[in-house]
Amino acid sequence: MNGRLFHAGAKSGRQTLLALVLAVGAVSWTSSPASAADAKVQIFSGTDEHWVQFQVAKAKGLFKDEGLDAEVTVFTTGATATEAFRAGRGDFISAGDLPSAAMWKTGNVIGLAPLSSDTDIFGIVGKKEINAPSDLRGRKVATRVGSTGEFLLYRYLATGGLSPSDIAIVDLAPPDMVVALIHGDIDAFAWLAPFTTRAISTGTSIKLITSAKGLANNRIILSVSKSFANQNPELVRKVLRATQRATGLVRSNPEEATKIWADAVQGNVAQSIPVVRLITYDMTFNGAFVNDMNELAKFMVQKGALKEPINWAAEMNTSFLREVDPKLIATSAR
Repeated sequence: MNGRLFHAGAKSGRQTLLALVLAVGAVSWTSSPASAADAKVQIFSGTDEHWVQFQVAKAKGLFKDEGLDAEVTVFTTGATATEAFRAGRGDFISAGDLPSAAMWKTGNVIGLAPLSSDTDIFGIVGKKEINAPSDLRGRKVATRVGSTGEFLLYRYLATGGLSPSDIAIVDLAPPDMVVALIHGDIDAFAWLAPFTTRAISTGTSIKLITSAKGLANNRIILSVSKSFANQNPELVRKVLRATQRATGLVRSNPEEATKIWADAVQGNVAQSIPVVRLITYDMTFNGAFVNDMNELAKFMVQKGALKEPINWAAEMNTSFLREVDPKLIATSAR
């Protein structure tokens, strides 16, 4: 999700670390020394709970098991990550739905697999007196303009017969949304946990107005540079296998997975375990994924953020995923 950005951290010890990460460009955590024979791969990742799989794969030696010396490079914003990736600094990138679709349009990047999705921690929070779309008329509502958050907001308004012109949309960074709502500068915002949950936890004056369930889905996707995939097809399969194994571990033991992730990025285990439990970690290429992406792309074409709908035949290569596990291919977008 980002215009949709990777979700920046809150103003805490975790944010301090992430600021340092941004300053140096990247940080990686290694569980064991790589041998000289291990193939080096660089994976660009975000920092919040949606990217737990890569830290688990690293810490548990799953990349190592595949003969990979994997460097997991984390970025605090999608803009920074995609800019670095387009400059040729990485092999794989895990990003939100919109930046992924935008990168595919360049012709230099192809999609490989979904990684995670959520609707329960993706939603609209606001003042306690707001109970329906009609209650937002004339009010200030924040989101990231050109993001899946804006898509959710438009869809929620439509359920009450409202259009975007009926409200005042404010473009804010996620941490600023929370502060602005607490201070009364806005009446609501549409975004993800942990920002939604932090706003709600501040007291009884703020509540969850609606989750995104039935309205929108926040998705994270793994992509690869086309040149890397063409030259190193077996390494692509190895990365997918390790990530699939990590996905299974996250699903079977979210508590351990959260601790591994928190140790890597100085996250708060107690706060993040509920978030991890609500995220669906699943690499299956299915009809729900295709439909969600097509609907988002249609919206973004209307907004001018994309020039045309997704060309699945050219922009996503599911053959690697099929070779790793045929069961991960549950539909065809052709």
